[in-house]
Amino acid sequence: MFAVFAGIAAWMFGHMVEDLWGFSWANWPLYIGRPNEYYAQGLGAIIGITLMIWVWSRERYFKFVAETATEVSQIIWPTRAETRAATIVVIVITLICACILSLMDAFWSRVTDWLYSL
Repeated sequence: MFAVFAGIAAWMFGHMVEDLWGFSWANWPLYIGRPNEYYAQGLGAIIGITLMIWVWSRERYFKFVAETATEVSQIIWPTRAETRAATIVVIVITLICACILSLMDAFWSRVTDWLYSL
């Protein structure tokens, strides 16, 4: 879980560093060099790994992640038949609502056309 967090943080911080570097270069090209994708991604990876180590070393966060993993393992996932039945119910109700809305739209369209023709 912490490795996934580190990967997401590295990706996010890499793009953030690249964007900030590009913004700074656009405003102050004499003082800041052209953005380099590899340096930005490397700095993002360093920030992500550092953040993962910091979170991992905190007992409160580690306990939270462990309890979350325990809770997720206790979830009773629906069977294929239950999923299929729920999907059919959603599709049928969506079609019924679409029909009702289209009838209301046609009715009010005719009413407003009639009112505009007066």
